[in-house]
Amino acid sequence: MARTKTSMFRHLFRALLYLVVAWLLGFGYFLATMPREPDTMQGADAIVVLTGGAGRLEAGLKLLEAKVGRRMLVSGVNPVVKSGDLSALTGAEQTLFNCCVDLGKAALNTEGNAEETADWANVYGFASIVLVTADYHMPRSLILFRKAMPGVHIVAHPVSGEWPVLFLVKEYSKYVITLVRHAGGPN
Repeated sequence: MARTKTSMFRHLFRALLYLVVAWLLGFGYFLATMPREPDTMQGADAIVVLTGGAGRLEAGLKLLEAKVGRRMLVSGVNPVVKSGDLSALTGAEQTLFNCCVDLGKAALNTEGNAEETADWANVYGFASIVLVTADYHMPRSLILFRKAMPGVHIVAHPVSGEWPVLFLVKEYSKYVITLVRHAGGPN
């Protein structure tokens, strides 16, 4: 009996060791392949900016001003925030917000951003979007956005930065969970 327990613990330890090694190798690959440079694209229908990090809104506004897209959705905006607040924060003209920027206030997470964007793109009939979010957040976002909008061409526009390691570990773990959840196709 003691021999069977010892053997069982060895197998369990070995399995856990393999999982840790696989996770570490995957994390290394995640860091090495994280998108650093924006894809280039002319004439997308729209731009989508996910809130939650420095430089995202400014990058989206630059794309809008360069006429990369006709409209821009800022998804995940706090319900109390008004377009005037964002105009003042970024230094962009309020007229740009009035004509071409929509504030999405329903999304509470990345999956919600994808659903909110799918609804918005459907209303306007957009067939292509430029997705603006942080470089570390882009891989998971692309999975969720492509699932929510299978007929829409999505172009990545990552915003680079220096991120703490624990922050990246948390995002990689979310990425792995998202990969596993969506590995079998549409849910």
